[in-house]
Amino acid sequence: MKRPSAPVAVAAGALVLGLGAGIGLATALDDDSGTAVSAAAATPSAVDIGFSQDMIVHHEQAVLMAQLVRGRTADPKIAALAAGIESDQLLEIGTLRGYLALWDAPVLPAGPPMTWMADHQHGAAMPGMATTAQLNRLRSAKGAALDRMFLQLMLRHHEGGQPMLSDAAANAAIPAVRALASRMSFHQGEEIRTIQALLATTQPS
Repeated sequence: MKRPSAPVAVAAGALVLGLGAGIGLATALDDDSGTAVSAAAATPSAVDIGFSQDMIVHHEQAVLMAQLVRGRTADPKIAALAAGIESDQLLEIGTLRGYLALWDAPVLPAGPPMTWMADHQHGAAMPGMATTAQLNRLRSAKGAALDRMFLQLMLRHHEGGQPMLSDAAANAAIPAVRALASRMSFHQGEEIRTIQALLATTQPS
C-alpha cells in the first residue's frame, strides 16, 4: 500500500484532532438526577483539569513516537499498532482540548506535572516519558532495532500513564472525564499486552 505523503498525513492528523475537539465540546454529561448537562455547565475539579492537561502532554509524545515508526517499519503488525496509537490518541487529545476549552482552562499546566494526583511526589517527572536522547535514537534507528526500540519505549510509556488514568477514573469530578480515563486505561491495557507479545517475537538488537 502506498504510504501517504507528509502533507496528507498532517492533514489527516489535523482532521482527527479537530474531530476529537468537537466531541469534547459536544459531549453531554449526566448528573446524579440523570439530567443531561453540558461540560460547560459542569464544574471541573483540579483532577479534571490537571489530568486533561497532563494527558495531552503524555499523548502527544506517544503520537510522535508512532509517527516516527509508522511509515518506516517493515513489520505490518507494528505499523498497524503505531497507526492505531496515532489515530486513537489524536482523537483523545482533541476531546481533552475540547473539555479544557469549555472550562476556559489553559491547555498546558502552569506548574509541575501530576500535582492533581493524591499520591503525587513533588518534583517527580511524568512517568513513562522518553528522553530527548531516546527519541533521537528512535529517529535514526532502522530495521529490527527500530521495531524493538519503539515497542520498548511505547510499553514503558503506556505503563507509565496507567497511574494517571486510574487516578482520574476514580477521582475526577465530571462523569465524562472519569469514563474517558477508564476507557483509555482499558484500551491501553490491551495495547500493552499486544506490545508484550510483539516484543517476545522480535530479536534483540
